[in-house]
Amino acid sequence: MERDERAVARRNWHRYEYGRERGHREFCKIARVNEGMYLGGGLQWSEEDRQALLEAGKPCFEFNQILPKVNAALGYQIANRMDIAFKPRNGQATDDVAGTLSKVAMQVGDNVDLHWKETQVYADGLIQQRGYFEIKVDYEDSLLGEISVEALDPMDVIPDPDAKSYDPDSWSDVVVLRWMTYDEIEANYGEEARAKLEVEAPDEEDFGDDFDDEERNRFGDSTNIGVDRLGEMTVGDGCKRVRVVDRQYWRMERAECIVTDTGDIRPVEGMPEQRIADIIAAGGFRTKRRIRRVRWTVSTMNHILHDDWSPFNHFTIVPFFPFFRRGLTRGLVDNAVGPQQMLNKSLSQYLHTINTTANSGWITWAGTINNMRPDELEERGAESGLHIEMKAKTPQEQMPRKIQPNQIPQGLDRIVDRSAMLLEQATGINEAMMGQRGPETSGIAIQSRQFAAQQQLSVPLDNLARTRHLLAGRMLEIIQSFYDEPRILRITETDDRGRPITQSLPVNMPFEDGSGIFNNLTLGEYDVVVTEQPMQITFENSQFVQVMEMMEKGAPIPWPFVLRYSNLAHKQEMIDAMERQAQEKPDPLLEAKVMLLRAQTLTEASKKDKTASEAVNKAVEALYSAMQAAGVVAQNPAVAPLADEMLASAGFEDKNGAPVVDSYGATAEFAPAAGSVPTNTDPLTPANPAVGVTRGIRTPETDGAMQ
Repeated sequence: MERDERAVARRNWHRYEYGRERGHREFCKIARVNEGMYLGGGLQWSEEDRQALLEAGKPCFEFNQILPKVNAALGYQIANRMDIAFKPRNGQATDDVAGTLSKVAMQVGDNVDLHWKETQVYADGLIQQRGYFEIKVDYEDSLLGEISVEALDPMDVIPDPDAKSYDPDSWSDVVVLRWMTYDEIEANYGEEARAKLEVEAPDEEDFGDDFDDEERNRFGDSTNIGVDRLGEMTVGDGCKRVRVVDRQYWRMERAECIVTDTGDIRPVEGMPEQRIADIIAAGGFRTKRRIRRVRWTVSTMNHILHDDWSPFNHFTIVPFFPFFRRGLTRGLVDNAVGPQQMLNKSLSQYLHTINTTANSGWITWAGTINNMRPDELEERGAESGLHIEMKAKTPQEQMPRKIQPNQIPQGLDRIVDRSAMLLEQATGINEAMMGQRGPETSGIAIQSRQFAAQQQLSVPLDNLARTRHLLAGRMLEIIQSFYDEPRILRITETDDRGRPITQSLPVNMPFEDGSGIFNNLTLGEYDVVVTEQPMQITFENSQFVQVMEMMEKGAPIPWPFVLRYSNLAHKQEMIDAMERQAQEKPDPLLEAKVMLLRAQTLTEASKKDKTASEAVNKAVEALYSAMQAAGVVAQNPAVAPLADEMLASAGFEDKNGAPVVDSYGATAEFAPAAGSVPTNTDPLTPANPAVGVTRGIRTPETDGAMQ
């Protein structure tokens, strides 16, 4: 058994060495250079170049332009946090449980400081080509287990050197290197594991000597440290740390599985019985078949610390690669190293040339200077106000002459400008994205240019969205698999007035009557929805601006909702005071607005009634005029052809067909004329209801008829 354990440990160690030699060692060198170029502070020059310049008496200045440009790219991620939500996919999934899962994911993100750790992983990718999350379940603070998310050092993670896919599910394995003390090994793997390492005898084979590896980042330096052949590092305080190889890999196994009603295959091992029963009740069934599972082996060079099937369906590692091309990774700094080095060297050479022109040297004749020796002139020759006393009777041609300095080479200043421009082109971060515009430029114009400049970051941001989706999917699986016991989570939300409130969220809680489980997170299939939401202060500002614009357009938004999106320090007290004031005494301004609106409504109704009345009046006038015309034709039939001709000439259209005015053959009997009745004999002003309405009642005869 011990021999088999040692063989497994050796295979694990050899796989680590295989990945290290197949590209990881070279990656660490590049990552170390890129990090130095980003941080600056003396790290942008190699030690060999620095020594060569010092020996030649030349300066080695740094003018770090990579740091602000990468920070501008980091600013976008910092200002936009990840918002994880879920939506139901199959019949067992519900909208209520999807909302609960979204709240649980939000609580997990707040608990593990996900936003800040994502910033670290995003920065690792931009600077060192690669960034890695590690998501798993931690039982250190809770017996029920809590999701843990960590940001790993990319120099400690060795992906499958033969893989070429972004998704770790396509990798054959992944190795994470860890330096752990004996106390940490005991805490994670038990007392027996510690005892085996403490009694381990030295081995003659040199598998742990990694002096040629790149140094890892830490708060201290690497002095007073020794590494022996077993990969044990002894620090000056006597504490030993052992190199631990943490490897996860795929392996086929015939295992008992459960097939859900949607066809998904899940291993039964580690699954709660209640969940198995619920899946079977929903239409699933149990079976045995060969499946691909994750094997998890943790070892030193000679001993196994852990070797068992992983409780997770995927690797715990989630990668982020800003630029990914079938296994080849790049960051923002890679292509900026050359322009930055050219900028440093050209500026250092430019300053060196200027310095040499200030003290270009002297030409003197021996024995002509009275107040200083030649070596003193060499040291003080460039001083301001230098006084040289010549000996008496020194000829003019033997006076000291200053050597004319060489002119600055043409084009050296243009190389400096070109280097700065190449840095912008290499990183895609220009002055517009960094907000470096003059005061004469409007804020809206700056924002438009910043939005256009963000298109240069489309590929890194798209890959960040892909990483977020992978991480959210792993989180959902862990929640449904490990958050299967009744528990109460504390979450913080905002009420209708924007006030933060803390409330309890029970999950997997059985009903008292035993009829079911409230917020059962283990059932159903859900889709992952990952969106971006601005940071709280920026989001509220944008909401406030939109609310004010809507109010200017006339939207009847109550003032408490407007105050909700403001940044006032005591907005809650203001909202409460406004509500109390509204209950005690109506707002006179609000009442005036209501009365004005009511008056406007009545005015509109009056306008409608007036329009209808006018239409009726016109119809009555037209009817009366028609009746008068008919009476004239009846009394004098001879005018019918003439009237028809006049109406047709005026463009009148008869709805009944031509002629417009029919001839009337009968002879009408005239009513007896009333005395002193006014008649209208003017053909230019025919009879009108204005006359008939007031007088026609008293004069039954036709007004337009000639007596």
